[in-house]
Amino acid sequence: MPKTLIVEDEISLARAMGDALTDAGHEVQLVHIGEKVIAECHTFQPQIILMDVRLGGISGLDLLEEIKDQSPEIEVIVVTAYGSVEVAVDAIKRGAADFLTKPIDLDVLTVAVEKVWSASQARRQLQQFRSAQKERLRQIQLIGECPAMIAIRQQVTRLANRTAAAGGEVPAILLTGQTGTGKDLLASYIHAALPHRTGPFVALNCTAVPTELFESELFGHQRGSFSGATADKCGMFETADGGTLFLDEIGDLPLSTQPKLLRALETHTVRRIGDTRDRSFDLCLIAATNRNLDVLAAERKFREDLYYRLKGVTIELPPLQSRGDDVLMLADHFCTQLSAKYKIRNLTIASAARQILKNHSWPGNVRELQHALESAALMIAGSIIDTNDLPLPIQTDPVRQAEQSLDNDRSINLEQVERDLIERALQRTNGNVSAAARLLSIGREALRYRMNKFGLGTECT
Repeated sequence: MPKTLIVEDEISLARAMGDALTDAGHEVQLVHIGEKVIAECHTFQPQIILMDVRLGGISGLDLLEEIKDQSPEIEVIVVTAYGSVEVAVDAIKRGAADFLTKPIDLDVLTVAVEKVWSASQARRQLQQFRSAQKERLRQIQLIGECPAMIAIRQQVTRLANRTAAAGGEVPAILLTGQTGTGKDLLASYIHAALPHRTGPFVALNCTAVPTELFESELFGHQRGSFSGATADKCGMFETADGGTLFLDEIGDLPLSTQPKLLRALETHTVRRIGDTRDRSFDLCLIAATNRNLDVLAAERKFREDLYYRLKGVTIELPPLQSRGDDVLMLADHFCTQLSAKYKIRNLTIASAARQILKNHSWPGNVRELQHALESAALMIAGSIIDTNDLPLPIQTDPVRQAEQSLDNDRSINLEQVERDLIERALQRTNGNVSAAARLLSIGREALRYRMNKFGLGTECT
């Protein structure tokens, strides 16, 4: 219950109002003199103020305006014996949340205060939700700026706009792509992009739930419905009502649970285990998988009708190796996070290491990149991640990196391969040009020519 300040010069009335609100669970403070109201606001820090319009020589409406200017989050209910439409309109214009007239029914007073408090809490929660939305929308920029990721963001924006215009119902969304491409982050972004979804974002990884507990996790259960069910439990569908339910690795959902999930999606109702009544829900369902559901459906390992229901909208995330400079943008972002996490000031990546990151094939995608940088950050002595600090599988020589690109039908930069080999040879010889030339089986002047061409000096080592 809120802290409530009662500003009333009729002491007996103020005490009666205070007793009624105290009995209802409010923390109450009384003020009888108008000149003390502002000071008491700073000391007591109320969430709600009950304010008489006439306080001796001070106008309660003027005090109302001053309080709202200083603390707009405080809710003020104006109370007066001189009720009129004009006074009510003036009070609302100055920021009052409600208007009551004397004589006051104490039961009506309690209901009015609780109504104002509930509305205030709802607005505050909505503001927090919108702030979280903005943060999620900001975070999605970190997924990438390559054409494929820009197209995905545009697709989500169109989906949000059109479903909002159609009344808010969102079809099931299926996210596909390799492991580690960021499907969970995209699911969170879609939730944030739906302004009419004010409920929570609830996620369940289908690989992390034992088969026998799936139905209870998704739909809930009643106490005593099975051994160990010692209390009623709402499932994921009820928890996510009004928001978004994200089912990750949907391809691992047990066949026995799939018909029940299909029924829930078709009827918008769930029934807890051991219950006799259905409970309705309104949510956006997002499923994700790195498996080919077409193949699983053809092999009868995934229900075909559920698959068609899930892919109302399908979005495929591209692998990291096809996203160009997004690798470096993500790497810089992870360095910022790791710098804060491990108290490493100005954690950065050396230029040679950045080139290795960009050339790596990243079979584990964004997750592999994040783990590689975290491993390096934990091991370095200073604050610069260099080539030798990267995990061994990523420290592939330039020729092997080029081979990997060719094997994956990706173009290579032949000059970059040559430059990398020269840099590595100079590093191995501590900048000795003659020794580096011998390693590369070329003449000293030929090496000098190539070093000038690529802007390299012995300082590059």
